[in-house]
Amino acid sequence: MRTEFDIRPMVEKHSAIPIAHLRVLQSFDEVHLPDMRRGIIFVFAAWSGPAVLGLQRFTRVISSLDTRSIDLVVLDTDCLTEDSATQLFGAPSFATGGWGETIWIRDAHVIARVLAHTTPESLIEQHTRGLLDDNAA
Repeated sequence: MRTEFDIRPMVEKHSAIPIAHLRVLQSFDEVHLPDMRRGIIFVFAAWSGPAVLGLQRFTRVISSLDTRSIDLVVLDTDCLTEDSATQLFGAPSFATGGWGETIWIRDAHVIARVLAHTTPESLIEQHTRGLLDDNAA
């Protein structure tokens, strides 16, 4: 029997963005990827130091931007199956490390994927600004 660990308290503790502005999910079915127009999914592993550092870094970088038009999702990595990981990453192996994988979505399509704890902050900001640009395709 799998016991669910609630990631919400850890996300709240380590996020530079108020928890009220995030959708913290423990089921991939709640993401609703086909309906997502502009979104960022941060795959969080509560048991992983790099994921915690990645969440801190990612939320700090985007906290200065007006992200109200972006669906900001923090998804528990432990809920991902091989199929759901493939939908997000193109291959399940990208999601299995608990590294703070971050995915930018525009019109239900993945437009960028990074590991937040190692990616230059300027690139995280650039991908996020790209979602905010109405003229970006």
